[in-house]
Amino acid sequence: MRTLLIYGVDSVVGANIARTLSDRYNVVGVAIGECPEIDRCQILSGEASLEPPDQLISDIGPDHVLDATCCGDSPWNPDAEIGNEAQCHLAVERASVCKRLAIPFALLSSDAIFTGPWMFHDEDSDQRCSSSLGRRLARLEAEVREACPESFVVRTHVFGWNWVDCSAGWIEGLIERIQNRTCHCKELMQPGYATPILASELAIILSRGFDENLSGIYHISGAERVNRQQFARKLAELSNINWLGITLHGGHYSQEERQRFGCGEMSLQTRQIRRALCVAMPTLTESITALLKQRSVAHGQELLLAGEGQETRAA
Repeated sequence: MRTLLIYGVDSVVGANIARTLSDRYNVVGVAIGECPEIDRCQILSGEASLEPPDQLISDIGPDHVLDATCCGDSPWNPDAEIGNEAQCHLAVERASVCKRLAIPFALLSSDAIFTGPWMFHDEDSDQRCSSSLGRRLARLEAEVREACPESFVVRTHVFGWNWVDCSAGWIEGLIERIQNRTCHCKELMQPGYATPILASELAIILSRGFDENLSGIYHISGAERVNRQQFARKLAELSNINWLGITLHGGHYSQEERQRFGCGEMSLQTRQIRRALCVAMPTLTESITALLKQRSVAHGQELLLAGEGQETRAA
């Protein structure tokens, strides 16, 4: 069985990829923060996770290295830690090590580097977000490809359960707030559209990309363009939670508002990956339906079961 080394296994996307692919690979995860519990996955944390990339990668000798540290959750999550300077620096260092050791390297990047006016962005789109974080991630992509020209760079917009037991994630918190019919969902009022994809569905497509030795920049995301409120309403509907949400923004967002990280037109055109792998991207309904079947996370299960059996009026 091939070995997959995942940096950032303590993130939402890293943990879900590790869990999904643990039956296809010998998965070794590196957790800088809290250590998740994932069956059939070896987790390196504490001092072991701080080993220099050249030493750790050489010792493990993986067949593939995936860096999920810089894009660990949806940019719609106001608490997501995405692409700080240290994360980006280490990602480039890992790419360089993989180049030297001739190990395929994959980097997860974010759709939030984009903004309008285009509704969908292909891989060559130059409509970039002007925020400092957006520019940093764009620079990261370039530096990774310079350090390792054969890198597989994936822009995406993921969501999924949080696998770190000591804290609830954005999805868990969003379900709780809409289930309690509270109006404390301020992030839902922010502008912008995206094409979200469930992290476990992203994992399967990534695995196909590893099998085909893909390199270059690819967009992997959902097939459906939605804003934050539409996402929340679909989540409520499929969870059988009676929630109509708040009134959509009545006016036009300013150019300055849409230039903020995660607030622009971020929907991704996925034609290139679909052609490369002959694979279809999932709809939002398919992704959320799959999410709700993944009820192994205790706090997520409790929140969902509390909403079952209620008549839904969500649009």
